[in-house]
Amino acid sequence: MNRIKHMLLLASVAGTFFHSQLAQAQSRQRWSFGPRVGVNLTNFVGSDVIARNPFPNVEANRLTPGLSAGVGFLYSDISRFGFGVDLLYSQRGNELKNNAPGVRDPQTIVNRVNYLELPLTARYFLNRSGNFRPSVYVGAIPALRLNAREKASGNGVTYTNDVTSLYRTADLGLTAGFQLNWRTGDRQRFTVDARYTQGVTNIVTNATDVRNQMITVGLGYNFGIGREYQPGDRKLPIRPR
Repeated sequence: MNRIKHMLLLASVAGTFFHSQLAQAQSRQRWSFGPRVGVNLTNFVGSDVIARNPFPNVEANRLTPGLSAGVGFLYSDISRFGFGVDLLYSQRGNELKNNAPGVRDPQTIVNRVNYLELPLTARYFLNRSGNFRPSVYVGAIPALRLNAREKASGNGVTYTNDVTSLYRTADLGLTAGFQLNWRTGDRQRFTVDARYTQGVTNIVTNATDVRNQMITVGLGYNFGIGREYQPGDRKLPIRPR
């Protein structure tokens, strides 16, 4: 009889330990926050892009690199769904190059338009938990223009103009991408993002169809904020009145 009691007690202790470990493995740091940094590869698209080019023989829509940097918030749930909100400084633009025959020093014009953008994304995680949690996402990116410059070079001469007035103050794009997410420590995760963004609004004041187009590859580091949640907790806790 004593042996049976001891076995039952051991089984109870083992069950309690297993349940606590399982709950801990399923617990989730739902809210996280951290820095973002990456590279934009951008150009302009639309029916008026070629019409605005100053060169008779031109390579238009060359991908132009730019900086993307800021901070981001991420919410993820045990149900696999989540959302993200970032606030980023984003360099966009395009490059034009004159390839006319006989030109020894082709003239190049780089248009640089800087924005403050707010990517808003709905996310779906491919697994519920683990040290590696990839996700896919879609969303919208409203942005405010900060300033714009045009840099021209050729024939041994380089000059820069402020062309902020040629660009509208706001822009809107649609985006889709994926994120790779690794646990690196207690309530910390390292992320790699890649997304494509297509502008849907005209960005210039002297034409009707010039839009942004952009590929962004970025890195991030998230720190958990707030409490960790267990299965069965409210998804978005509301304080009782």
